[in-house]
Amino acid sequence: MQLNLNFEAKAKICGVKTLIFYLLVFYFVWALKELWVINYFHLFSETTYALFNASAKVLVWIVPAWLYVKYYLNTNPMYYFNMNINVKKGLFWGIILSLCYGLLCFAIAVYLDKQGVFHFLLPLDSYIDGFLVVGITEEIVFRGLILKEINKRISFWKANVITALLFLFIHYPIWIHNGTFFHFASHVFIFLLGLIFGYIYKKTSSLWSVVILHSFYDFFISVL
Repeated sequence: MQLNLNFEAKAKICGVKTLIFYLLVFYFVWALKELWVINYFHLFSETTYALFNASAKVLVWIVPAWLYVKYYLNTNPMYYFNMNINVKKGLFWGIILSLCYGLLCFAIAVYLDKQGVFHFLLPLDSYIDGFLVVGITEEIVFRGLILKEINKRISFWKANVITALLFLFIHYPIWIHNGTFFHFASHVFIFLLGLIFGYIYKKTSSLWSVVILHSFYDFFISVL
């Protein structure tokens, strides 16, 4: 019995170390891309830049997370990320919440900005990376993998807070690159957004709810 407990304890420690190693490599590679590699992407045309940017995000975000689950956790990634569970429920709530958020953005544009105008003439990258790619990539990593892995070891809300902080930190390289790091309201807002996404993911038990909502959140932010 004692041997089994020791083995389980060692397995948990090994699992934590592996997760931390994954996170360190992931954050390092993404910071490198956002602070340095991105400058070379800008040397190309708008279309090429958009495709390079989206491809880089898929390679850095989805591929390692998928391999981590498939070969380290020995689990089907679709099942682990809750991508083939409660699909209809996830799609339903993702669309409903996105519509509610869209109406809120429209109300802000009309009654607060006094413009009532959405700006749809955006760079191609805003549609590819900022709408089509952002939801699936970021939610697979943060809610699908990180939140679930941390929640194995501690309570949901503690895990959700840690995940929301990690979600905030991943924005730092691009904020530093764009010179917006010291807009502290953004730090609070993104942290709270991470908590909300985590809560929605838990309640719907489907990654699709937060994938859709996250995509439309970024889209509406772009067109306002």
